[in-house]
Amino acid sequence: MLILVYCLGVVSATWPFPEQVHVSWTENPGELMVTWVSYTQLDTRIAYRPMMCSSASENWLYAYGSSFAFNEGTNITRICYIHKAKFPVLSSCFYEYVVGNGGFWSRVFEINGRSPSESDSEDTQSARFIVLGDWGTGPNGVYTNKLLSEEAKQRNFDAVLHIGDLAYDLNDNEGQVGDQWLNMIEPISSAYPYMTLPGNHEVPNNFTHYINRFSMPLNSANQGTGFFYSFDLGSAHIIMINTEGYFYYNNITGLTQYNWLVEDLYQANLHRNIRPWVIVLTHHPVYCSLDWSESFKACGPDAVLLQEELEELFYTNAVDLVFQAHVHNYERDTPIYKNQTVYGIYDSLHTHVGPKAPIYITSGNAGNYEGSNTPLVQNPQAWSQAWSSDFGYGRLVVENKTHSFWEQFSAQSLKVIDYAWIIKTQNRYN
Repeated sequence: MLILVYCLGVVSATWPFPEQVHVSWTENPGELMVTWVSYTQLDTRIAYRPMMCSSASENWLYAYGSSFAFNEGTNITRICYIHKAKFPVLSSCFYEYVVGNGGFWSRVFEINGRSPSESDSEDTQSARFIVLGDWGTGPNGVYTNKLLSEEAKQRNFDAVLHIGDLAYDLNDNEGQVGDQWLNMIEPISSAYPYMTLPGNHEVPNNFTHYINRFSMPLNSANQGTGFFYSFDLGSAHIIMINTEGYFYYNNITGLTQYNWLVEDLYQANLHRNIRPWVIVLTHHPVYCSLDWSESFKACGPDAVLLQEELEELFYTNAVDLVFQAHVHNYERDTPIYKNQTVYGIYDSLHTHVGPKAPIYITSGNAGNYEGSNTPLVQNPQAWSQAWSSDFGYGRLVVENKTHSFWEQFSAQSLKVIDYAWIIKTQNRYN
């Protein structure tokens, strides 16, 4: 009993009210999932209304969801109630929404109703994504939080793609680190779909915190874990995969994802006339040029393992871009195949016209408690074009069927430190 009283006392001064609100897309077009936490057991409700469109209404509509008790603690019992509810949206509308029940409601949030489209349905709008990895609380995470929170107010993107290592760690300090981080990002994650995949810091207790705290699109292979999935937005097909399977799981689990990935890429290529861009995101890097040692193998034997497992699949299916994290710095590479630069129609420092191999970009520098970002390698690989150890994140804009633009921000110096245009001329590499 004393432990339980202590846990409730340290949770929050407003424990009956919703907190840690974050939104994600689901496997269904025209639908948003909202996940939040309370520290007392309540019904799960969303009140929402469309605005700034022909369907705008002053009346609130209601949707109901479900909740479950989750023990956040490892050494002590800390029970929270995780709530999950969906509501329908139209891409032409913005929405106001609140979550909670009875007298315990959240503040009013706003979100764009845009959602992924059907695979055979054309979407001519640009698709804009924030890409980041390895982001936690503390002084080092503040830089990214401050800059990204300001950018969120300007509506300069459609969704956040967080490619592993969340909070540092979700389960630390009996789960309170995860609570603090989810409350820190709430102004962003409540206003934009916050799409995630697991990294090595989500592994403890068999990914328990990740699986319970986040709600990603379902498919027939991922069994509701959110470990791997895909969606379509604008002219892009986005694939999120779990590389932890190559280092922490058995071969059966890795094979399940691989078979799903083969089929997903096959289907993506069938619809390439509608959605030409195929973009893969993963936590562990396939290519990076950091010096490696026995204590840090990410750019050595670990990368070689992923090259053996995934590179041929990426190349033969003409994957355009591969985003990765884990290494705590920023690096943008040339188009690469079998450890060599592959030249397209035209290649310069900031432009690739008609690339003939995937471009690999590491963005694992959002900032966390592990201290300064990883020092840069003294002698970068020949295919390494740009790099930085500043804390920050990147933004990808898939403008249309032929043009995409990437830029990397330093959250410390508050400026763009790298950019690249990628211009497609074909949907195959050979």
